[in-house]
Amino acid sequence: MLWKALTTDSLWARFFRGKHLYSGHHSESQFPFMLAADRKLWQQAAHMIQRNDKIVPMNNSPSTHFWFDIWTGEKPLKEFIPEEVWSSTPDKFCTIQQAFSNPMSIQLQTATRFCPRHILSQFLTTNGTKDTWIWCPTTNGMLSTKLVRSLLAPAKSQQWTVIWSPHTPLKWSVLLWRLILNSIPVDVTVKEKGVPLASKCSCCPQPQEESALHLFFRSDTANQVWSELSHLLQFSNMEVSAVTEGVTAFLTHPEIIATTGRLARCTFMAVLWEIWCSRNKARHQDQEMTAKHIINSTMLSIRAICISFNFQKIPQSWLAVLHQNICGKEKLKIRSPSIVRWLMPPSGRLKLNVDGAFMKTSGRAGGGGILRDHEGNMCWAFSRAYHDLNSSLAAEAMAIKDGLSICCNKGVTEVETDSLNLFQILTNQISSPWDLACIMHDITAKTLHLKTEIAHVPREANRVADCLASFATSCPRFVIWSAWADLPTIVKDPYHLDKVGTPSIRS
Repeated sequence: MLWKALTTDSLWARFFRGKHLYSGHHSESQFPFMLAADRKLWQQAAHMIQRNDKIVPMNNSPSTHFWFDIWTGEKPLKEFIPEEVWSSTPDKFCTIQQAFSNPMSIQLQTATRFCPRHILSQFLTTNGTKDTWIWCPTTNGMLSTKLVRSLLAPAKSQQWTVIWSPHTPLKWSVLLWRLILNSIPVDVTVKEKGVPLASKCSCCPQPQEESALHLFFRSDTANQVWSELSHLLQFSNMEVSAVTEGVTAFLTHPEIIATTGRLARCTFMAVLWEIWCSRNKARHQDQEMTAKHIINSTMLSIRAICISFNFQKIPQSWLAVLHQNICGKEKLKIRSPSIVRWLMPPSGRLKLNVDGAFMKTSGRAGGGGILRDHEGNMCWAFSRAYHDLNSSLAAEAMAIKDGLSICCNKGVTEVETDSLNLFQILTNQISSPWDLACIMHDITAKTLHLKTEIAHVPREANRVADCLASFATSCPRFVIWSAWADLPTIVKDPYHLDKVGTPSIRS
């Protein structure tokens, strides 16, 4: 509701702002006309908006606050000002229009003195009739109540989102939920509830007391199962000392990503489910628990999930286990290795290959590109480190922008990138993230001016640009080479391989 009051210009929104904000800023408002019990909630909402929003103001905006709103950079300008200076600054709630109306205003002089130089010289504006509010955590800039809920949720609750995954059957999720809450009716748990019984597990030749830790992780059967799957899951059952911590630690492991991560989580949950089912059959139907049966049942379930959800780019190690000819069953699709090579442009034309790199661990980013003729000879190449980027997509976009800028007088007709997402954005197949809108607009303008076609190629056909981008992450300055002999060592080999037409294997 507060977001709607701030971002719209309806009669209700104007009334709300006039009553509760006066001419001040929402992050500073005490909401005096709200019920006393509700004021803290409204203040919390205002602070959340302040932390996650950004405003693209119209030219000389009469409503965007110069000091309090985030309209340039990543935080309000007031955070750059020392406390002793800020306390004596007049007209703290002035707008951008008021600040820029006088080049000698105290606001501009103070900001110029304490804020980074690029903050006031480079910022987005809109030609519309009102300011554009952006909710930064979303790619499209629109407020998402789902994301707000995740921001409000405590960190511990995030583990449940992994358990209740759309890729896993509900019965698995319920079992994991009960396991984490210590509500699985194994013998030890039942005894703890006051029911006297003699405990005897069904999973070992020499029966022991049945606890959740023993049944799922320490029994002879469990040891065989986890040992057989250890190369896929990278999981050691003997390191689990407590069920709750062991399960949540594996499922929320930060390095598990993409298809491999989904497969590992699903397999982990499937194993626990099959162990539990096998235990119940042994206990109530007198059927022996065997590791082979548990593993086979697990893999059948994972095959079904892969087919049902059309998992892509399944690693070969998983395919070797999952790909079995089972009568009447749909087979998993295996991508056969293919031969790819860089293709020279037609005679008289030039081709630009670009790539970007982003190192998530260090935050370093860079881009590189190379322009070549119809014989594969280099016209020039470049590498450039980028700062304040947060994704490989942004680095790829900056690399194309820089490459096209250098090409303005070269007559380049083809540009190749190995970023499928960037290619789809530039060809209007998918929408552009809000924070790349300015870069994409610049690329589109240069592409139209040069009459250039942008194409997507596999990474293996973009080896030189890939090496230039990797080199750029440690490059201290913008470097342009005009002779191949001056190229970095890591770039020369792929350059010569491309020139003689040596192919690469794409698995």
